[in-house]
Amino acid sequence: MNKEGRFQNVLIILLAVAVVGMSIGFATLQGQLTINGNATFEKAKWEIVWDNSTLVETEVNGTNGTVVANNNNTNIDFTATLKPNSSYSFTVNAKNNGTFDAKLTGITFKDDTPASVQTTYGTKIGYSFTYGGVSYTQTTDTSANDITLAKNGGSAPVVVTLTYPLPGDESSLLSDDVTLHMGVELNYEPVIE
Repeated sequence: MNKEGRFQNVLIILLAVAVVGMSIGFATLQGQLTINGNATFEKAKWEIVWDNSTLVETEVNGTNGTVVANNNNTNIDFTATLKPNSSYSFTVNAKNNGTFDAKLTGITFKDDTPASVQTTYGTKIGYSFTYGGVSYTQTTDTSANDITLAKNGGSAPVVVTLTYPLPGDESSLLSDDVTLHMGVELNYEPVIE
């Protein structure tokens, strides 16, 4: 082997030793971070319903009315026929069976509203809608108010009242049958703590 070959062999050995030495050196400077843990996710439930057990009808002077909760107690359907000097109302509670609070964000009237009935018929026909003791006459954004059903059973009463007062004179009589089409949607969103 010549001088140049020996020099290369020595250089290769020195490089190998240097690499091994650096590996050992870096290994002693190496650190380790570890994260261990467990996470539990609690069950949750979102359920706003009509509390059928609180449903109460009130009829005055032979009104013919029916009210029923259906569709897993998420819809209330009613019919009523009124004659002069009669009224019909029903009360039912909106109930939160969910596991977190439910905030009322809006009340949306479909078709005839208490305000439109008042405008069209004046004192000949009455229609009122109250939620939690507050009367609403038209579609309302309630998101700025703190109207909340507490989780696990919080409730608020809803009252729908229809009246056909005894007319004071002939001009106060309805000249034709009047059929009102009424619908109200209560819109809720969860309150996340």
